Amino acid sequence: MNFHICHPEDALRPFVKQFYYWEDDSRGPIQLPQHLFALGDQYMVFMLEGTAMITPAAHAAFTVPRHAVTGHFTCACRLHVTGPVRMVIVQLNAYGCYRLLGIDGQSFTNYYRNLDLHENAAWAQLGRQLQQVRAPQEITALLNGTLQQALQADAPCLKQADEMADYMLARQGNVSVEELAQAFQLSRPTLERLFNRVIGMPPQLFARMVRFRNALQLAERVQWQLPATAHYNLAMFIRDHLQFNGEMPSWYNAPGTIAHMPARPLQQVAVAS
Repeated sequence: MNFHICHPEDALRPFVKQFYYWEDDSRGPIQLPQHLFALGDQYMVFMLEGTAMITPAAHAAFTVPRHAVTGHFTCACRLHVTGPVRMVIVQLNAYGCYRLLGIDGQSFTNYYRNLDLHENAAWAQLGRQLQQVRAPQEITALLNGTLQQALQADAPCLKQADEMADYMLARQGNVSVEELAQAFQLSRPTLERLFNRVIGMPPQLFARMVRFRNALQLAERVQWQLPATAHYNLAMFIRDHLQFNGEMPSWYNAPGTIAHMPARPLQQVAVAS
């Protein structure tokens, strides 16, 4: 297995978090690398070889197109990959898809959009160019160049929604819609409409995702003893574990992922800067 984590240029942050390049010559079903798809982020997926199928708990299963962007997954999901596989993944933050691709988030929650059908032909072209390169440094340079062009183009930008998502992340999801509306001086219907359009889900659900992800990370640091707080208790944690992971919490070895499966022990990966 050849798995690389590459870092985007600073100018692309905060919209783009990381690039992943995964290559595996194994045939048949393959266990995906840990943390490949994290809860609360969106992903551009370029399937250069192999196939990937996603099965959301509350949605029909679908095969990921060769060039696609996945929406937020608000329920437990399974990711099945059949190799040999070669794929490039761009991890976006909660509002990166809207800013870079101009796609309303709520239109493909728990689903995908085929980038070959996008009005901007640059994404299909990027997929074809990625077929020709294999070195992580070349892949990173190609992604940086294309994403920089998209960022500089006249893409839609609803800055207030970006700021609301960042505010909720800074508060670790411990904020009500009423507090959010007051902080940004918006009516609740306007706030929810704006948040749904850019982020792709209601602010209440996004806050739950953030709290759940933070609770898992905190529990990992304190040997899986979930500390109750004024904003989050064990009953809430179990409810969210059922929704986002699809089962009662019996194992805790990774942040919530759409893979919905216990991962194997950590493996050494190559890292390209």
